[in-house]
Amino acid sequence: MLEAIQAVGRYASRGCSGMACDRAQVAWMGNQLRVIAEAATALAPGLRSKYPDVPWDRLTALSGNGGDVLAAMSADEMQRFVERELPQVRKALRHVTL
Repeated sequence: MLEAIQAVGRYASRGCSGMACDRAQVAWMGNQLRVIAEAATALAPGLRSKYPDVPWDRLTALSGNGGDVLAAMSADEMQRFVERELPQVRKALRHVTL
């Protein structure tokens, strides 16, 4: 999960805006977010409760409805999610050993 967060964070820092993103880049970012969401969903509730500042509900929601949530997100929405939500997760996971 941490590797996917770092990878998508590096991509997002380059910027991606609507028409400027090609389909492959958007699909890649969506796939990375799906990996992160599925890993967050698989974490033990006890581990999640140790890090209440992490937006677990928003992360796990990305894998809901068979991935429909991610499919409905635009490249800009994905970009904003990566920039706003994932830094907290990355910071918390640096201190976790699974």
